[in-house]
Amino acid sequence: MLIHVLLAVDAQQVIGCAVSMRSIMEYASPDCQLRFHVMADGIGAADREALRATVVGAGREASIQLHDVDVSRFTHLMRSKLVSHTTYARLLLDEVLPPEVERCIYVDCDMVVRRDIREAWTFPMHGTTVAAVANGNASDTRHNQRRLGLAEPRYLNAGFVVIDVRRWRERGVAARATAFAESAGDRLVLHDQDALNVALEGDWTELPREWNAGLSISEWLTADSRAVFHYWGAPKPWHADYDGRFGDIFHRYLEMTAYAGYRAWNPFGIGALLARLQRRLPYPPAVLRAVRGYLRAAVAA
Repeated sequence: MLIHVLLAVDAQQVIGCAVSMRSIMEYASPDCQLRFHVMADGIGAADREALRATVVGAGREASIQLHDVDVSRFTHLMRSKLVSHTTYARLLLDEVLPPEVERCIYVDCDMVVRRDIREAWTFPMHGTTVAAVANGNASDTRHNQRRLGLAEPRYLNAGFVVIDVRRWRERGVAARATAFAESAGDRLVLHDQDALNVALEGDWTELPREWNAGLSISEWLTADSRAVFHYWGAPKPWHADYDGRFGDIFHRYLEMTAYAGYRAWNPFGIGALLARLQRRLPYPPAVLRAVRGYLRAAVAA
């Protein structure tokens, strides 16, 4: 069985990308042939070779193809301090994937996949375009429903998504998501995830929670869980100041990649201190959005 896996990465995420791929290979059924399609935004030669070495050196049938993508077409869309415009690269999947690919699984580059990906590949989608895990609790979902004008209180997390590529193309999902992102203004808070929720409204099947377990909200998750560990938010496990859950699990798979032995620069804790300070500096576009929101609220009052 040939399984196509899609990832989008820039220079800040290559270590996470290598870990995501290596963990998938570790748990995939032996009869699965894995083909990784990596949408690469500004990746240097050394990192490209490291990603290739991580896949071809894993001792199983797997291949990798790096697709150079130009995300400059998305630079007018909202981004945040912690999320670059590379996040929109997934909207290029119908341009990147060969015409014969009818299904793929998109995986974020901050995940450790500790389940057999074949189970997701064969998950019943009931004629919908994607299958994904519902994001957040009921309160968050209702808030997102009101914010985006969704008809139903359902909101998907776009970190791990099974995609019917043929249907995605036929329904013009990428174009509709991009159009919403361009028109949404400050309603676009969670980048392309917001846009995809609008474009895919009523057109997605819910995966079990184990396929996308955000560490900050999945209290049920343990070190033995057979789940997709999603290290969302910041810092990431490859950063000097990471002090979140299950950092040891991430590094267990890191040691199986071409980046084995990597640790962020952190003599005497200086690297962690600088990382925390940099993260706390205001991001001008975010400040501007907050000011606009305050002014709108004041006018409405």
